[in-house]
Amino acid sequence: MGAWGGCDRGALGLPRRRVLVFGMVGAFLVAAAATDARAQSKSPGEPPEQFVLYFDFASAKLSAVARPVINHATDAIRRTIDKGNFSHVKVIGYADTVGSTEGQDRLSIRRADAVRDELVREGIDPSAIKTEGRGKMEPEVLTGDQVKNPRNRRVRIVIFRPGD
Repeated sequence: MGAWGGCDRGALGLPRRRVLVFGMVGAFLVAAAATDARAQSKSPGEPPEQFVLYFDFASAKLSAVARPVINHATDAIRRTIDKGNFSHVKVIGYADTVGSTEGQDRLSIRRADAVRDELVREGIDPSAIKTEGRGKMEPEVLTGDQVKNPRNRRVRIVIFRPGD
């Protein structure tokens, strides 16, 4: 199992941590979150904090490497709530272009629901979580139709503040 980490700059030039972990059966994930110092003092207009998990082909099952990302997201949600700066969490599922549009829409919703269920198990209030399935829309990597791409099989966890 290998890992890559580094620091890049977000939309406003603020440091953002990215971690890429490779797991079994080609599953991998990316966690993108503001550094702890920036997470404690977000500026108005700064993009919402978000976390991204990737899934195996045709699967909505969470891998072992996805759990730490969900734990980091849960911690970030709790910090935001504790600061009194929390509106809601949106969990957005996506799929690659293999299969029918209807099938990929259903799969993306199942992926979002799996992540939502795990956040609830971690203690996040279900009424604060909104889920969406975007299916083949908004690919991370542009491909032709019926092309497998692991980066398009993902769920984003986005933490919103009031006014976002």
